[in-house]
Amino acid sequence: MKTARKTLQLLRLFSAREPELGVSEVARRLEMDRAGAHRLLRAMAEERFIEQDPQSRLYRLGLGVLDVASVRISQHGLLCIAMPHLDRLRDEVGETVALLVADGRDAVCLAVVESRHPMRVGYDIGERIPLHGSAGGQALFAYLAQSERDALYAGGLKRFTPRTPVEPETLEPMLARIRDERACWSQEGYIEGVVSAAAPVMDPKRSLAGAIAIAAPSSRIGTAALPGLARAARGVADAIEAEWAGFAARSTSTRIV
Repeated sequence: MKTARKTLQLLRLFSAREPELGVSEVARRLEMDRAGAHRLLRAMAEERFIEQDPQSRLYRLGLGVLDVASVRISQHGLLCIAMPHLDRLRDEVGETVALLVADGRDAVCLAVVESRHPMRVGYDIGERIPLHGSAGGQALFAYLAQSERDALYAGGLKRFTPRTPVEPETLEPMLARIRDERACWSQEGYIEGVVSAAAPVMDPKRSLAGAIAIAAPSSRIGTAALPGLARAARGVADAIEAEWAGFAARSTSTRIV
């Protein structure tokens, strides 16, 4: 069990900000001796989950990770239905559109269709975004159980910009409004110079499945345009939900027959 945990912790060390690490740094972060860290890295490399750059000798995630991730992504019913809608929404609003799902304290990017503008906001597949900072995260945060929200508040929320909402007294009314309106927008709450709008997506059982998020440079999208982007996101969320519900109903009918 200890080795399995260390293996998973090793994979989580790598990120978009730190895509490559040396063996000494891996050993330090995993609280292992250097020889043990090297053995673990070599074993993971043999299975293609880790690879080593021949020039720098640094380690990075290998293509074996994609094999596993592709299986999980292909099983996500929301993704298959959402992709054509994301394409259409990007063409409609002209800005980057992403599909996010909740995981613990974060929103995780499951899919992205980038703006065609030379200057645009980008997402990485698998990128993690704090739930409280951006509109996409807040659209998910709003539907967590009260006990889950309280646990996040108790752990403390990081302020990323002067506009980041971090106090429960500020967030709770915002989240209640999101549940009422099923749409939201944020002005530079996570990254200065970036605005966002979003809407939650429910599965056929009316449980939270994910969120449709639109992100754009604030230099191009002003405050007055954000409600319109939020309505556009909600319209796509409604369309995805209707298509998903119809698909689920047809599947149930087929099984009964």
